[in-house]
Amino acid sequence: MKNYMQIFTYYILFIGLCFVIGSCTELEENSYGRLNDPEVAYKDISNLNATAIAMYAAIRGDGSWAEGFATSQYMTTMYGADDLTTIAGGNKEPFREFDSFSKSASNIWMSNLYKGCYRAILNANAVIGYAVHTQAEQSDVDNLVGQAYFIRALSYFYLVRSWGSIPMYTTPDAPLDLGLSEVSEVYDQIILDLEEAEILLPNTQAEVGRPKKGAAKALLAKVLLTKAGWPLKDQASYALAASKAKEVIDQKGTWGYDLLPSYDMIWKRENDNSEESVFSIQYDRNTGDGAHANHLIGTASMPKEENGWEDFFCELTFYNEFPAGPRKDATFHTVFHTSDGGTVNFEDSDARHPYYAKFRDGAVDEAEPWVNNFHTAAAYALIRYADVLLTFAEAKAQATGVDAEAYDAVNQVRNRAGLPDLATGLSTADFVDSVIAERGWELAGEGQRWYDLLRTEKVQEVINKRDATEAVKIIGSVNSDNFYAPIPEAEVLKNPNLAK
Repeated sequence: MKNYMQIFTYYILFIGLCFVIGSCTELEENSYGRLNDPEVAYKDISNLNATAIAMYAAIRGDGSWAEGFATSQYMTTMYGADDLTTIAGGNKEPFREFDSFSKSASNIWMSNLYKGCYRAILNANAVIGYAVHTQAEQSDVDNLVGQAYFIRALSYFYLVRSWGSIPMYTTPDAPLDLGLSEVSEVYDQIILDLEEAEILLPNTQAEVGRPKKGAAKALLAKVLLTKAGWPLKDQASYALAASKAKEVIDQKGTWGYDLLPSYDMIWKRENDNSEESVFSIQYDRNTGDGAHANHLIGTASMPKEENGWEDFFCELTFYNEFPAGPRKDATFHTVFHTSDGGTVNFEDSDARHPYYAKFRDGAVDEAEPWVNNFHTAAAYALIRYADVLLTFAEAKAQATGVDAEAYDAVNQVRNRAGLPDLATGLSTADFVDSVIAERGWELAGEGQRWYDLLRTEKVQEVINKRDATEAVKIIGSVNSDNFYAPIPEAEVLKNPNLAK
């Protein structure tokens, strides 16, 4: 692990303190400058909050273009799914590696998710470990610590699903020679963290973007559902996942969660952080240089004809199997505008694929739709309420069989999508398959499909249906030995204990 593993927490705290107090000059004139003494540095809750802010900045990614969720590169390890593919040429080779199952440890873009999550974890560890020194209202301290447990769990959840065995840091010191923890150990820690977050987080937050108690329950339900599938296959976790998701559904009013009336509303900027959002990362394009902006929504998901970067779009089979209706209309962009005022259907475009309207609408100038900014202020949802409903439906069916509650949960999502209720009388296997398909359509392009295919062992099934005309061809082996991403080469060079 990089040398910043030992020093990054204090560096971020120093920057955060400069921000909170107002100037580094003032910082140097009082005891807060002694950052080698956590007991002194973290006595003031504003300093604990500064580290929490740095925790969010790490997963957000800021303007570094090399970490966090701010760019499409965060999805690099997820391109094996059918809802993500890319163009055959240009600078998209890091995406194509994972799309073709020929991934390499030298892939520079996969490091975005890896580094962003670990930087968030380091700051979360500082908040958790040093909060004992903070002198403030206990409820305020507990809130920050609960947020840290949530972010640490969220970060490890993305890491373990992408890399499998990983180094697991749970203390602020972050030893440089730490080895790999088994997948089961990481899940155990994630669950413990979310159970703590459930206890400590409040039902409401004064600031948008900080998780509520309901978010911890929703994430825990999803973690348990995943644990029940590949590779751990802990069948008992299905019942636990259903129970936890049901808590969120039954108490949705407490946390202000619900489905928006229509699917297209989700992607408009005025509906960022709506009741649909259980947890979203926050961005701000008004910093002058776009350093805190979202670079994922807008240009990255647009075609060449509209000055787009063509980073990602879905495979043709996925699009063709997607049920027609208002959700499909809101999900895909199929007629592209050109700079000369004309239009071109996706079949005749350069990439010959539809693109995602859900990541374009609200991010472009509709007066000149072929002109757009490469960064936006769009909040990026990592957990939506629809995901909670589908998690419950699948887990409930797997745990105790298909019943009216499971049907109701999936049908809420389908009806909002303009689809009829699922046929009644389905077997458990057929019902679960229907819910997994529904998850693919509902969460298309949102970085969830790959993980669903992994845990349900449907990767090969999807590959078998891949359209022969896809520009990116499968050249690597499609088996469980090739599902996890390799630990980034740069990290292994610094710490040989990370080699697999």
